[in-house]
Amino acid sequence: MESTSVSENSFYVANYLSAILYGIELALYFATVHAASSLPKRERSDAIWVYYSTVLLVLLTIDISTNAVWGQQMWITFRDRPGGVPAFIATEQSVWYETLGTTSAIALICLGDALLIYRCYIIWASRLSIIAVPILVYLGDLDEPVLATMPNGCSPTGRKALGILVLVSSGTPGGKFFSGKAVDFGTPFYCMAISLNIILTMLICGRLLYISRWARKTLGHDPSTLYTGLMSIMIESALPYSICGIMFIIPYVRGSDTSIAFAQMWGKFTCISPQLIVFRVVTRKAWNGDTHTQALSAMQFNTGSITTNHTPDDPTPLTDLTPYADRTAVTARSKTWKEDNSLKSIA
Repeated sequence: MESTSVSENSFYVANYLSAILYGIELALYFATVHAASSLPKRERSDAIWVYYSTVLLVLLTIDISTNAVWGQQMWITFRDRPGGVPAFIATEQSVWYETLGTTSAIALICLGDALLIYRCYIIWASRLSIIAVPILVYLGDLDEPVLATMPNGCSPTGRKALGILVLVSSGTPGGKFFSGKAVDFGTPFYCMAISLNIILTMLICGRLLYISRWARKTLGHDPSTLYTGLMSIMIESALPYSICGIMFIIPYVRGSDTSIAFAQMWGKFTCISPQLIVFRVVTRKAWNGDTHTQALSAMQFNTGSITTNHTPDDPTPLTDLTPYADRTAVTARSKTWKEDNSLKSIA
């Protein structure tokens, strides 16, 4: 029988890494709930974010639990069965609770990608044209016409979801998630999911870097870092999510058993990355429609005046010399804001 040393080691390492990442997710979840419940003025969306976070945690808990049970069965309960661990791996990959775990993982992918599309829509000033391609990829990932023969010999007709085909092919008796038809269906599904992650990450990163350059020129370094700092951009764009996806898909397509470890890491970031975004939203640190207005109000007052990066070539004075106590409203204009219409839609 073929050696299972690589797959066992990958699964063992993956379980430990998963436990660490699960602890991070638990801390983030309770921090999110605490932040939402401590807000002096709550919005209806805050409750929605808490419900969303709860669903993420439940799905991740199912994924973690099923993998833990499978490992316990493989190495402890049935280690002395005929054929040993290799026989267990060959026959028990399609056990019902492993299929349940795979279902929860696919649901996490769908929920995480939906949040990224929404955040991209917000960061790009509610422009539907920007998210048109990501939405098409997302819908194609959920519902794709596939003409193939199912493991039980039945031929599907019409539109079939790739994710469902992965579940059926890996959950059928004798099915395997990392080989056979599950890989045939899983390759396009995961490639589309990871491609969507990369597209959204590039769109969000590009937008925030562009805004960051403008904000530093207009507001200075300190006020702009809340929304456009390196850590903020990494969280908002779900960069770790995309990187782990790339690390997983390469060995998965090649049929390497090392993909087991990367799959577990990527699976956890399908929950952690959205949870980080939600935490920033409920703590009012995430980019929203009013962020640009808030950024303008963050201009530094120095000796009774608003100071900005004004150059002698600017036709419009940027400094109001009226004492601050005598002013009821402050208007700051800049050459950059006036000439670049795209900046007007940042908020």
